Amino acid sequence: MLYLIGIGICDETDMSLRALEVLKKCSIVFAESYTSILSEGTLSRLEKLCKKKIKLLKRADVENEKEILSACSDDASVCLLVAGDPLIATTHVSLLLAAQKKNIPTKVIHSSSILSAAIGESGLQAYRFGKIVTIPKWKPNYTPSSPYDTIQENLSRNLHTLLLLDLDEKGEHLEPKEALRELLSMEEEKKKGIILHTTNFVLLSRVGWPTQRRIYSSLAALLDGHTDDLPAILILPAKLHFMEEEFLAEFAMESGL
Repeated sequence: MLYLIGIGICDETDMSLRALEVLKKCSIVFAESYTSILSEGTLSRLEKLCKKKIKLLKRADVENEKEILSACSDDASVCLLVAGDPLIATTHVSLLLAAQKKNIPTKVIHSSSILSAAIGESGLQAYRFGKIVTIPKWKPNYTPSSPYDTIQENLSRNLHTLLLLDLDEKGEHLEPKEALRELLSMEEEKKKGIILHTTNFVLLSRVGWPTQRRIYSSLAALLDGHTDDLPAILILPAKLHFMEEEFLAEFAMESGL
């Protein structure tokens, strides 16, 4: 049996009682942390709760699938602990498909996801969001600008855009300021006038954590402020409904912090 268990968006206390009961019964426990950042000490505290050693896998290990699937047997229940909610990342869908092809029974136990939590915390109406965008961490000879096109398409339909910030295989997280600078560079290339220093963004950092922050401000003010707490997510709103505008006014920042 293979279980995919969501840890949630902060730490082990986000897990459901069902998830903890299953975790305690599993023979072998793996974990990955490349899809999101968990608070420090989460896995070590989980080891104490389930009284088992948790093996942290790299992204390549999960994508390769061999180690996880070979551990599954009629006598051994195996689980993969996933930051956030399982199956949001295509890697986990691929793992389930590979297990099914080997006739390994699978079960997913869901938890909180940054996708729903961020939308809720922003006060923006969920049905007014368009296609989700990931802002990649630019590297030499790798500066894709396709996120700009998606943002433009969403805005043309008066839809908000949720901007995920890249977390690479080395655990390096794209910081909000770096993402905003990349968007300005895309604007210089595309010249459509949708990403300006005066463009307002919602910045949500450490959603669900005790140190959570919400800021609604211009791109220029965000670049000027101390706004690089991680993990973080950005939202580029379309035209605001009056209730959305009233909610965001509580977190408006006129200048740098």
